[in-house]
Amino acid sequence: MKSIKYLPLALFLSGCAMFRVDPCNTSESISYITGVEDKIVCFLTVDSYDLNYKDKPLIEIYGKLSFPDEEKNLYNAIILSHGSGGLRRYHKKYVDLLNEAGYVVFQLDHYMGRGIKYDKTFSKVSGITFMNDAYKALKIIKTHPKINKIGYIGWSQGGVGPILSHFDEIVNKVSKVKFDATIAIYPYCGFTLNKDSATSTPLLMITGGSDDLTPEQACKNIYDKFSDEKNIIEHISIAGARHGFDNPFLYFGITFDNLPSLNIINDECTLTINDDGSIATITGRIVNGPSESERLLKECSTPGVHVKYSRHATETTNTAIINFLEKSF
Repeated sequence: MKSIKYLPLALFLSGCAMFRVDPCNTSESISYITGVEDKIVCFLTVDSYDLNYKDKPLIEIYGKLSFPDEEKNLYNAIILSHGSGGLRRYHKKYVDLLNEAGYVVFQLDHYMGRGIKYDKTFSKVSGITFMNDAYKALKIIKTHPKINKIGYIGWSQGGVGPILSHFDEIVNKVSKVKFDATIAIYPYCGFTLNKDSATSTPLLMITGGSDDLTPEQACKNIYDKFSDEKNIIEHISIAGARHGFDNPFLYFGITFDNLPSLNIINDECTLTINDDGSIATITGRIVNGPSESERLLKECSTPGVHVKYSRHATETTNTAIINFLEKSF
């Protein structure tokens, strides 16, 4: 009965993902790309829970690079970062959407190289782990002679990186190059920085008004704190939309009594980044790995969430993505 009990959760997190084999088992890591053909790109990244890279190992992961049908002299590109459920079938719809709009797409798989299928604890890796991968991918995509500007889109836990990329002090810890625009879709927003933090990368956050897994209030707090006439940050709240609103597998909706609703917002539950790159709560508690993250998650949440697909929310998001990228690029 235990396997039946957890079957809906496994299906939600995997999103009916097909069985896959790590392509990097038979491919060499590369540090630059050329050509305009679709390909699998294996590359090295730092396997770090935070932005403190001392003594952190390098591992090999991959992404799928896809070009639009129309050949151009110069392209813009988008790097995609999945959430805690891993790479799912519905992400392919975004690849198609962006390719059709003329963008090169680099869809990352953060899990395969780490031996992870999905993360029902939301703690095996952090959103910053995904962010580290995205910036390694950015460095490689930047080597392409026909690629100009590059954006960054992430879902849920994968939305942490796009939000943190809005802040120069965070980006400077990670990379010498920056994204030209970032988008976070129903992201985890439980962190903050100083009000006077400098920003230069345009950011769009898209949240569901009824999302009880990553409630939008934390994202509203970020927007309210950092939105001003000098700062390019936008927030779209979609009334009635729940977590996973763009995943058709959730068409009828699924309730999970034990999944955490991250609805407790206070200094004990709000994260920031220390000068040394470590993750900490506002009260100073260090979160440097899965065990500490899982304990904090339990303290800062209540059990029970409902996830559901919404055609309206999906279409709204698709339109918002294209409009924001056109405006930012």
